[in-house]
Amino acid sequence: LHFVLPLYHAVLSMLYANWFACLVVFSSQQSFDPIIEAHTGRDLIPEMVHGRRPKEGMPGQDYSGMYCAVLTVGSNVVSAALLRVMGGDVAELPLVATSMDLQGLGYFQVLFSCIERLLVSLKVKHFMLPAAHEAEAIWMKKFGFSKIPQDQMEAYLNGGHLTVFHGTLNLYKAVPLPES
Repeated sequence: LHFVLPLYHAVLSMLYANWFACLVVFSSQQSFDPIIEAHTGRDLIPEMVHGRRPKEGMPGQDYSGMYCAVLTVGSNVVSAALLRVMGGDVAELPLVATSMDLQGLGYFQVLFSCIERLLVSLKVKHFMLPAAHEAEAIWMKKFGFSKIPQDQMEAYLNGGHLTVFHGTLNLYKAVPLPES
């Protein structure tokens, strides 16, 4: 999908675990300290980007089905998000990042808008994410997410599992209805 911004040409690319995903890892790791799994000591960011499942008999979360949504300006990745659609009803956004020197310029808002349009076209109904406590207000005020009770979340997931990070809170947003 191509979107023209004033003075910039931005491209949203949906990718599934290939060589370009390495750029997403780089972009993500500029914004995050490694997310270390307690049982194995592994950094979970590459695990998520590459959509890995835990090896048989090994503990760990299943990251299969993760897609990398990337916003580029020219040939530079400026914002990235990991997205997973689970069935036809629920999508999750477990990790987002914008290059440190470009934060606050609206790039993630553009990427988020593209992701929402994609979810509308896929007829996804519910959008969830694990939010760090310090980012909770941003997700709620800027992007329209709200806290979700555990029982309601489980009903939406219908047996599926969201990505969980220690110290995060699950937030929810209804995906907007398509414009007629």
